[in-house]
Amino acid sequence: MDKLGLGCLFGGKTQESIRGPSFLDLNYECYLEIFSYLTALEDQLNLGRAHPLFRDVLKDLLGTRYGKINVRILKTIPDWEFLLQLCGSEVARCEVPHGRWDEPFNYPFLSLLGRHCPNLRQAVIIFMHAVTETPPEIPDRGYVMQLLLELPSLTDLTLIDARSAQLEQLRHFTKLQTLDLDGIDSNLSDLAFQQMFENKDKVRRLLLNFGRDRRRSHQVPQLAEKFPSLAHLTLENFDVNFSDLGDFKALQSLRLISRWIAEVSNDFYRSVARRTGDLQNLQLISVRVRSDQVHHILSFSRLRALDCDNWPAQSVDQLGQLPELECLALDCIDSPANASRQLLSLITSCLKLNHLKLGKRWQMPLEDVNRFLEKLADLRMDPKNKLLLSFDFIKTADTQKKIKNILIDLDHLRVSFDGATCHHCQPDTHSKCDTIFD
Repeated sequence: MDKLGLGCLFGGKTQESIRGPSFLDLNYECYLEIFSYLTALEDQLNLGRAHPLFRDVLKDLLGTRYGKINVRILKTIPDWEFLLQLCGSEVARCEVPHGRWDEPFNYPFLSLLGRHCPNLRQAVIIFMHAVTETPPEIPDRGYVMQLLLELPSLTDLTLIDARSAQLEQLRHFTKLQTLDLDGIDSNLSDLAFQQMFENKDKVRRLLLNFGRDRRRSHQVPQLAEKFPSLAHLTLENFDVNFSDLGDFKALQSLRLISRWIAEVSNDFYRSVARRTGDLQNLQLISVRVRSDQVHHILSFSRLRALDCDNWPAQSVDQLGQLPELECLALDCIDSPANASRQLLSLITSCLKLNHLKLGKRWQMPLEDVNRFLEKLADLRMDPKNKLLLSFDFIKTADTQKKIKNILIDLDHLRVSFDGATCHHCQPDTHSKCDTIFD
């Protein structure tokens, strides 16, 4: 330590007794280089504890790196407290797998969030219900919800596989703007299901995955008065036979996701058209639209984005009756007849279209693709009227290269083969936990 110039701190000697430059006199870039050799976060924290100077360098180094955290990043509460003291103000999202076996760790961890993370907006809690031998349980099974309530800036909450004891506490969350419930406990009574949505007048995004309790989706119409500001609604694993969405007057975006390919009733589409006057985004995932139901979709005349992976092949050109379309993502039930002609007709009518995405199951021979692109180049000549083409069904590198060559000199036409998205068709990853099990 003496040789490093740290004797005054750790060996009892005064700094003045050390001849020559001190380890503490290095420039800032040298300290950054030293920290770069410590790949483990725990090692960086240990060095940061050694001296206030190192602490300041580590604080700068961490910066916004931990805007998103999950409880598995560190193994001890002291390490978490030190990290959050350094950069807790930058934390915006936290992921916590919460189960009986790790409650003794998660409760103090959530308490730290309340003390050190004033800007934490989003929490994702995965309830893991272990059946093995566990540490002593805390009697109040809703205690985790109380700790979440104490987070000062929490506005977005995701609960995955929560039990009734936790869900019943939701009525106390009055500041939420986004609520994502992935799995509804079948033991929850109908009355409790309604009550947990009390005090939700600020919620703009509601995502409900009913899991095995699909019949529960019949209660959705009764929720409309509880969500006066709701702009986006996702229903996943719902009962496709329920016929009335409810009177969500502010709704602009609707996403329906089925576990298996299914059909929604005509009455349901009628209710959406009747009850929501400003629907702008409609996503139908594993929801088949029959040819006799197309006119219901066309009645949503203000649609800016449509994503359907089971559209009737003979009705592609009818989508030209939606003049406000900016994004169209399609897969067809069968192989479209005269696909090139239908697509050109659609694009001619939809002058605002700036993204056309044809999915993995789209069937279109290469010669038809070439013909379509050549005619499209003549059709869309305005350099200000740009169009992104996403051909997810074209896989081979040689074919992709040939298609790119057709459009190589056209700045207003771009093509992609890797699932490119625009702001309309980006996957709804609000609750995606890509690091939770690291």
